[in-house]
Amino acid sequence: MRSDHKKHSNARERARRWRNRLRADESGPGIPTVALRYSCTYGPRQSIFNPYTGVIAIFCTRLLNDLPPVLYEDGEQTRDFSFVQDIARANLLAAETDKLHGLPVNIGSACGTPIREIAEQLADILKIDIAPEINGAFRLGEMRHLTSDTTLARSAGYKPTVDLSEGIPRYIDWIRKQSDIRDYFSEASDILKNKGIVHRVAG
Repeated sequence: MRSDHKKHSNARERARRWRNRLRADESGPGIPTVALRYSCTYGPRQSIFNPYTGVIAIFCTRLLNDLPPVLYEDGEQTRDFSFVQDIARANLLAAETDKLHGLPVNIGSACGTPIREIAEQLADILKIDIAPEINGAFRLGEMRHLTSDTTLARSAGYKPTVDLSEGIPRYIDWIRKQSDIRDYFSEASDILKNKGIVHRVAG
């Protein structure tokens, strides 16, 4: 069985378990329940102190400290990004509609963006001429491409309104106003390597 087929099978099994769990919850106190599964969320007030907060915040803090964003693999892996305003709207929708009750629901843009492009966009908007660093490191078990299937959310009326071309400048406007912006990634990276979570390609 191909590895990507295994991943899809595992994802379907996890979704089935979530549905069963949600139905069990509803059959107890009778409170409608829905599980929203967010894609990579970013936006103002995202922590700049947590080195695991997400690549947009991490890359910004690196660049603002005159350090290069560090890309795992070759930087061409893709992720689905959602602006925090859209995530908030999704929560309101889930609370107001009965179309999603008892279901696990993906919330995202349904569009994959290469991580390298994110690093380059941030450097361009910040006007900091530092190229991303690719050092042959990778995280074991990391998915190459991760894009949300938002069919179910859209069937209930969800539609993202803030894309990266608008969301990233809004985040940068916010982070420029913050004080004491430090790089916490370097220390966290060493911890991940020591724990055997991050590996380097041999040769």
